[in-house]
Amino acid sequence: MRLGPLQKYILLVSRARRGWIGRDIFLDYYRRIKDKPKKEDRINAVTKAFEKMISHNLIVANGIKTSEKFFIHSIKLTPGGRKVAKEIIGSQQRLPIKSKKK
Repeated sequence: MRLGPLQKYILLVSRARRGWIGRDIFLDYYRRIKDKPKKEDRINAVTKAFEKMISHNLIVANGIKTSEKFFIHSIKLTPGGRKVAKEIIGSQQRLPIKSKKK
């Protein structure tokens, strides 16, 4: 699956925070953009990104599902989502090895 910048941001923030994360945190993505879209458009973009990531089993959501719509309150990474987030950061990670200097 090819990820957009908002979806990458969602994965990286979710990986850093761990556990259930409220959806309001992900609206901070638009803070660094000069020409910000309307608030309603920002909310819709985050919701659509969540729905696409749920369909690809990268995240699981907690919320209310009606016959027409799914209201997402919080999300959590799945093991597959953690793997993709790790690939985004880079496959090599630093190990906490202490070396003795002479």
